[in-house]
Amino acid sequence: MPSSKYSELGIDVDKKGISLIKRVTDDLFPDSFCSVVRDPSDPVCGLILHEDGAGSKPIVSYLCFKESEEYRWFSGLAQDVLAMNLDDVVCVGGVPIAFSDYVALNTMRLEREHILSSLARGFSESFESLDDLGCKVLFCGGETADLPDIIRTLDVSGTVFGRLKLKEVITGNAVSPGDVIVGIRSGGRCSYEARENSGIMCNGISLARHSLLSNEYLKKYPEIGHEGSRGYYGRFKIDDHLPDLGMTVGEAMLSPTRIFLPIVLETIRRIPVKALVHNTGSGLTKSLRLGRNILYIKDSLPDPDPIFRLIGEESGESPREMYRNFNMGIGIEVVVGDGDEEEVIRSSEKFGVDAQVIGRCERSNGKNAVLVRKGSEEHLFQ
Repeated sequence: MPSSKYSELGIDVDKKGISLIKRVTDDLFPDSFCSVVRDPSDPVCGLILHEDGAGSKPIVSYLCFKESEEYRWFSGLAQDVLAMNLDDVVCVGGVPIAFSDYVALNTMRLEREHILSSLARGFSESFESLDDLGCKVLFCGGETADLPDIIRTLDVSGTVFGRLKLKEVITGNAVSPGDVIVGIRSGGRCSYEARENSGIMCNGISLARHSLLSNEYLKKYPEIGHEGSRGYYGRFKIDDHLPDLGMTVGEAMLSPTRIFLPIVLETIRRIPVKALVHNTGSGLTKSLRLGRNILYIKDSLPDPDPIFRLIGEESGESPREMYRNFNMGIGIEVVVGDGDEEEVIRSSEKFGVDAQVIGRCERSNGKNAVLVRKGSEEHLFQ
């Protein structure tokens, strides 16, 4: 099978080798969405310590900064890192308690104080918003590292600590034939967001920036690419405003990842949830890891947000690989018993986020599979 445009950039969405680490952890539920370990001081409780980052999105922030000399472009990365962590933790039913950040900088290219000031503003706004929504998460600070010999621009990541009763862990093992899959949108604008969201979240940014942005940027700032890649081959500038996007190309790529935590907590309070999937790396195939002998049929998907259509057209990536690499407009999937889907939709719409039934679960033949059907296209992933 020919390689995808994404893999040509040196990225493996399957993350081969992860199992080598996974098998030596103390995870009680190795097939669940994120790791849960037993609380040594309270054996009926589980602890979660989860880490994730903004991927290569900081490179886009860096480019926008270099072109504008405005450090404000880095503030949205705070919400990205929070969302990538909080929404993973809540996918097992965990309640996030505390968060810490990690910022690694090339201090030969960026002023530490300006970067941290911008990020602090972003974190402050995000935590205040969470407080207003009744989702109190403590910010414990973190670590800043000056690494000009290692980091070309900057890296922003974070760690969240959470806990829950072990009997309440959502492992995905309860998924069964006949269950319904509800998709919660990643794009648009919800009640607690300041502006319209392109829906891209934090995955696929490498393909987005290489396929959309002009090679002039790489010539001007060689630190935003690496030798051996195809380079930047797009036809756009970061400040090009595209009517279909309703924003500039740079703004679309930097739309902060939506924090789904309030929606998911509302849903869990209303009904029993069998599985939750945060569609980050692996896109719409992320559900492959949950349940046993399940065929996830996704045949009622909404049209992808404009940013995904644009990336597909400009990169030449196949539709199959687009579904494997991007969320394609569905940020969270909620698997529930038949009849409970309307409660999920109501929970989402309470916050102004569109949601709809996107598919169903059937029995598979020996192992999990995902079938994506859109129009005349059909893609099977195993």
